[in-house]
Amino acid sequence: MDLLAINPGLIIWTIVTFIVLMVVLRLVAWKPLLAMLDEREKTIHDSLEQARKAREEAETIMAQHREMIGKARQEMAAIIEKAQRDAEARRADILARAHKEAEEKAKQFTAELERQQRAALRQVREEAVDLVVAAASRLVQAELNEDRHRKLASGALEEIGKLPPQ
Repeated sequence: MDLLAINPGLIIWTIVTFIVLMVVLRLVAWKPLLAMLDEREKTIHDSLEQARKAREEAETIMAQHREMIGKARQEMAAIIEKAQRDAEARRADILARAHKEAEEKAKQFTAELERQQRAALRQVREEAVDLVVAAASRLVQAELNEDRHRKLASGALEEIGKLPPQ
């Protein structure tokens, strides 16, 4: 047996067997293999489509999230601004009340000071009148010579000078 010799019958039977095998494989194996490949291709395509949809939904959710964060920041800024305005208004109100109270206290102090001044003047006048009356009564009792008169007037003036200042 020669392995390198060409045998035409063997070649024909090999070709026939190959063709029969291809026909059988086409009828039996190719359809399920192609169906399985088509199904696999469809699964991959569906997975890609789902991934695309999921990515679009995620982008939509992220956009909504960014929008919500933006609105929250705007609301926070508005709240802070309102709180600052309220605080400024309260501060102005407190200052106005403090000024008003200070003015009222100053008016009360001034009025009390004037009242005490009038009372002191009234007391000084009463004491001055009493001193003048006392001096006049001494003058009437004493002789009215010039030296005596000067001494009495000086004494009355000294007594008036001893009074506390207004």
